[in-house]
Amino acid sequence: MSTTFAVILKNGEQHDVARRVGRGILGCELSFTNEMTELMSDETPVIPTDNSAQGIYTIGDIREHIRKQEEAEKETEEEDLFEFNDSIQV
Repeated sequence: MSTTFAVILKNGEQHDVARRVGRGILGCELSFTNEMTELMSDETPVIPTDNSAQGIYTIGDIREHIRKQEEAEKETEEEDLFEFNDSIQV
């Protein structure tokens, strides 16, 4: 399942800022698609444009999900490295 998230500007324009796709270590992968999000506060509301919100309502929610996603990926990489090292015969 995929979802695009957008912000609505004061003039009513809608701009896509992030995309979630159904893959990744947490069951989905979320990433920013607009560099302007770096300037937005965590409280900036976002709306899903092509699916349901599924717990994502602000820029901060997106940042938190990405942080957890990166931590999970790092843990998986470390586990894979340990398994590889354990498999080496000396």
